[in-house]
Formats: sequence, C-alpha cells, structure tokens
Amino acid sequence: MRDPKRIKNICHLLEKAWDYFPQQRLGQFLLNTVFGCLGRDSHIYHKEDNEVETILKLIIEKLEAFIELPEAEGIEETELFLKRIYRQSQKYIDKFKDDLNV
Repeated sequence: MRDPKRIKNICHLLEKAWDYFPQQRLGQFLLNTVFGCLGRDSHIYHKEDNEVETILKLIIEKLEAFIELPEAEGIEETELFLKRIYRQSQKYIDKFKDDLNV
C-alpha cells in the first residue's frame, strides 16, 4: 500500500514550488516543470509519486538558489534557467530509474 503521508508532502512541495510562478495555471505549471513540457519526459500517468516529490524538491532547491542571485533580466533568462533545471532534474530521474532497474 502507498504511504498516505506522501499526499501532504507532495501538496506542500507543490505549493512551495508553484508559489514562485503565481501567474501560471496549475496544469501549465505541472507541464512546464514536473511533467516535462520543457524537454522529453513521460506522461503524467506514468510518473511515480516519489519521482514527482524528487522533482519538486529539486525545483525548489534550484529556485531558492536562483532567488539569491541578482534579479533576472527578463523572461528569456528565466526560461533558460527553467530549462537548465529541467535537464538537471531529468538526469537525476534517469539515474533514479536506472537504480530501480538494477
């Protein structure tokens, strides 16, 4: 059975990460960050909860580091930053999947 605590954990992480992008709708935010609209990734149906949790944690970590930098200059820089986060997250997810298949 799946751990029911994961629901509150993921919701808390989602709230914290989404807070950085209040102008985005929920679906837009999820597609742009968690489910891979910025690159190649699996469909929402195939994503395990622990992967979603890991991705949200990575996004928050990277965004918190980004906030400490001088203010971003325009949307283009922000998009490049998000793409870089996604690529880094995807590498972590790929390693995670490889470790599960061992």
